[in-house]
Amino acid sequence: MRHKKLKLSAVILLGLGLTGLQAQTIYVKESSSTQTAYTLSNIQKMSFSSGNLTVTKTDNSSNVYALNDLRYLNFSDVLTDLQEDLSVQNQILKIYPNPIGDILNIDLTGMPATEGTLSILNFEGKTMLSRQVNNESILSLNISSLPTGIYLCQYANTTGIKTVKIIKQ
Repeated sequence: MRHKKLKLSAVILLGLGLTGLQAQTIYVKESSSTQTAYTLSNIQKMSFSSGNLTVTKTDNSSNVYALNDLRYLNFSDVLTDLQEDLSVQNQILKIYPNPIGDILNIDLTGMPATEGTLSILNFEGKTMLSRQVNNESILSLNISSLPTGIYLCQYANTTGIKTVKIIKQ
């Protein structure tokens, strides 16, 4: 039980650290497959005690979940699939391959406006690489200088910001 608490605490801390990366929603999924979505700006606090997760909202209402009845907590911008598509207001951003060797390919052909910034961030939120995108439909980014690990690929344009997890081999 203690291990589960630490694991959930780590997920919460990671998720709250990613709020600056536009993670706007946390999903609490129970073993019964019931899922509850919380907008992070509406959460006053989250606490773990007596085997429970308590989510207190800014209106002072709260929901209590038994830790042993939770399947997972998921932040909407932290995806776990290896092949991921992002939707930026009806626009599709495709990133491949994932896991990545040295070259990350980004396909922007489904996007009407392809002017923006592409950034690679570590999980602490530090920008490791950044590149301006100007009307390019497919671009390749050399990430050979990055050590093996998990990173976030963030694309920002005038319509929004989306972040996808990538794995560097």
